[in-house]
Amino acid sequence: MSEYQVEKLRAEVTIYLVDGQERSGVLFLSPLSSTHSGPQTLIELLHEVEPFVPFLRNDQEFFLLNKKQISHVKYQPIESDLPAIGEPANVTITFVNGKQLSGTTILQTPEGKGRMQDFLNGKPGYFSLDCGSGEFYLVNPRVIIEVADIK
Repeated sequence: MSEYQVEKLRAEVTIYLVDGQERSGVLFLSPLSSTHSGPQTLIELLHEVEPFVPFLRNDQEFFLLNKKQISHVKYQPIESDLPAIGEPANVTITFVNGKQLSGTTILQTPEGKGRMQDFLNGKPGYFSLDCGSGEFYLVNPRVIIEVADIK
């Protein structure tokens, strides 16, 4: 390894783009988080201010992906990826490209602001959605058309 390279951890993901395309491959995470002990999480990577992230497709082609063009990311979470505190909400999300996801998210909101509306309006970026059967997604709220509660 070159003295100028920084060691990264690999996170296998499937990325769903706003235009409906899917890309499977690897995103690269720092072994040290800037906000907690342990490695950087995918949600931390997606919340960084830089608009592009390096992505290695399964066919070994390397790209820079524009984070604003990602609608959602399928991933296998580690414990630090999942929200620990909050109220669960069962929802169906419809994206600008017509795709839908149904699952449970954890509403991390201040006391007295526990509605889905409060969560989405106060959330600065991607959030986790557990769709069951081991399917987890990070959702970009900027490309959501509508959210419906599942009763």
